[in-house]
Amino acid sequence: MLTEERLPALPWSWPWCAVDGRPLRPLKLLLSRKFSIFYLVVIWAIWLGYEGELECIDVGGTLGCVGALWPEEIITNPLKFLVSLVLAPWFHHGGGEHIFFVTLGFMLFMQSFEVREGSIKATLMFFGSVAAAGILVALTMNFGHMLWPNSEVINQGMWRNWKGGSVGFFGIIGASAHQSNTTWLVIVIAIIFEIWNYVSHGISTFTSVAHMASMAFGFIYWGWWTGAWKKES
Repeated sequence: MLTEERLPALPWSWPWCAVDGRPLRPLKLLLSRKFSIFYLVVIWAIWLGYEGELECIDVGGTLGCVGALWPEEIITNPLKFLVSLVLAPWFHHGGGEHIFFVTLGFMLFMQSFEVREGSIKATLMFFGSVAAAGILVALTMNFGHMLWPNSEVINQGMWRNWKGGSVGFFGIIGASAHQSNTTWLVIVIAIIFEIWNYVSHGISTFTSVAHMASMAFGFIYWGWWTGAWKKES
């Protein structure tokens, strides 16, 4: 890991390079980004092979429904909900925009974090961020539905499926802020992007909440795990 004096402003690397910018040979490239490469190969194989089965409107049925996260199941079927926290990041909605967005996120943020911190830590942070944000947002939806059962916003989030890898790489963005010599810069860039994404593309309110919750988890947990809080203070 780079020392504090050598930390860059933006902790991102070209996908074919080492941390210091040197191009890597194919084998070293593969070994330096095992999870990122494996994840991208698998999600594209699923999307290309089962695109017609990835959309769904209720629990069960198509492959996409089985792999999706359903907020009500944190109450009605907790075990299946916990399993879906691991399955949902591998599935994406049938339209190409979703999987292209996640692919770009992995090409920029995930692989950059993995080449710095290693595949095991990167994988744990990815799925840990998915779990933290997924549980928080699902509980919020369920309690919100109990308090305001007629809320259109809550019902739109409550009775749909959630899947994809964007929540996971937002957690990685939060963690990678500690790899910058200006910690707040990475966070501000991500928040500005999310505001633009919300306003220009009309993504769900709960999608943005999940992204921000994941980023906050990544920032806080990685700072605690690595002791970055003490170094920065």
